[in-house]
Amino acid sequence: MNHSKGKRCLEVIIIAAIVTTVSFAMPAVWGRCTQLPNDMQDWSNQEKALVAELVPYRCDPDNEYNEVASLIFVDADVAIRQLFHFREAGEDEASAFSSAALFLFFVPYIAMATVVYGIAIPSGLFVPSLLSGAAFGRLFGHVLHRLDHANGTFADSGTYALIGAAAVLGGMARMTISLTVILLEATGDMQYVLPLMLTLMAARFVGNVFNEGLYDIHIHLKRVPFLEQSVPEIAEHHEIVAGQAMSSDVKCLRPVEQVGVVFDVLQSYKHNSFPIVNVRTNGTLFGTVGRDLLLTLLERKAFKNNPNSKSNQSPLVSYDTIEKDTPPAIGDIEITSSERKLEIDLRPYANTAAYTINETASINRTYRLFRTLGLRHLCVCNHGNQLVGIITRKDLLPESLKESLLLTKLQQTPSSDESDDESGIFPHKSEVADDKNLLTDRERALELAERNNNGAVL
Repeated sequence: MNHSKGKRCLEVIIIAAIVTTVSFAMPAVWGRCTQLPNDMQDWSNQEKALVAELVPYRCDPDNEYNEVASLIFVDADVAIRQLFHFREAGEDEASAFSSAALFLFFVPYIAMATVVYGIAIPSGLFVPSLLSGAAFGRLFGHVLHRLDHANGTFADSGTYALIGAAAVLGGMARMTISLTVILLEATGDMQYVLPLMLTLMAARFVGNVFNEGLYDIHIHLKRVPFLEQSVPEIAEHHEIVAGQAMSSDVKCLRPVEQVGVVFDVLQSYKHNSFPIVNVRTNGTLFGTVGRDLLLTLLERKAFKNNPNSKSNQSPLVSYDTIEKDTPPAIGDIEITSSERKLEIDLRPYANTAAYTINETASINRTYRLFRTLGLRHLCVCNHGNQLVGIITRKDLLPESLKESLLLTKLQQTPSSDESDDESGIFPHKSEVADDKNLLTDRERALELAERNNNGAVL
């Protein structure tokens, strides 16, 4: 991916120049003028208004228009309405758009839409998909009418334009019910319900044979940790527990922590929440505290000299203030050397009912709990309620689960007869991440893991 701002700006300029050149060249290459329809007595007011939108590029503005220019030089919604509503007149296509004009418009337009999408400008593919699909559908209708010799066996080309728009849009977005409702509301005709549903379902099924939907592809390209509705297949085929998928390198705070420690942790790590553990009871989980709350406490100077005294256990900052204030950035907070030695009492602000899961819980249960509750993190504890790790969205992605399973099997291979430790210590990813020998030849490691699997319980 190109992250350089200068290169991305140059990319936009180059693509804009190419698109502009092609857009102006297409009507010039067509170079043919078509007579405006004269007999419009039985036409609706909407169709007559669309005739006024036709572009007379290099033609007589009173009597002629350029078919390709009328599609490329007008707004996309106007072009879509023209393709949907302009009627055909048998084999004589003078009142609409000819097959050659539709082909000359469709091929460059869908190619330009594909290239432009994804560059550093606010653009999308919803309307371009509708327009290109409408052009392709109308072109398909022309072909059927020619094969039928205009005997009226097939529907009007405008109907095929609607179905073509639904097909291209459904193949791009892979949505069915929502697009059916949107297109049905746009047409206002209930007779198109079944054709639209069948078209969108077919477009989705055919597209899924080749790849994922465009939005799913972009989720992977942007590396967004999105959790699918179903549990990953690797979790269904292998017995993985939460202790294997978690990250054991957790940055924790104490119930009463020094201001300097809190400030350094916020400055060094971008985590959204931090667990609070009680070191007096061997690291039992006390609760969690959010990053925004810590920033507000530092900004408000909610520090104490003796936080353990009974008179100082009430919160220094009210909850109304915390909810109303916008937390500052860590760089905007100034802490003096004397303030760093003070202490901040996190007990009144901690979430003491944070969601937790035992390290021996299956990854299926962990995944469903995480996704159903919409969590950003999930604390993992052992049987003694001691914090042993934390799970985030990235730890539950199929790639991370596959890596956790691979590293677990590689560590178990030399000592497969060893029994599990009752203290809840699993071979975590962080413990073997620096072992370059394990990841030097990934193909060899995967082959070794599959050979040693044979249905064994991890």
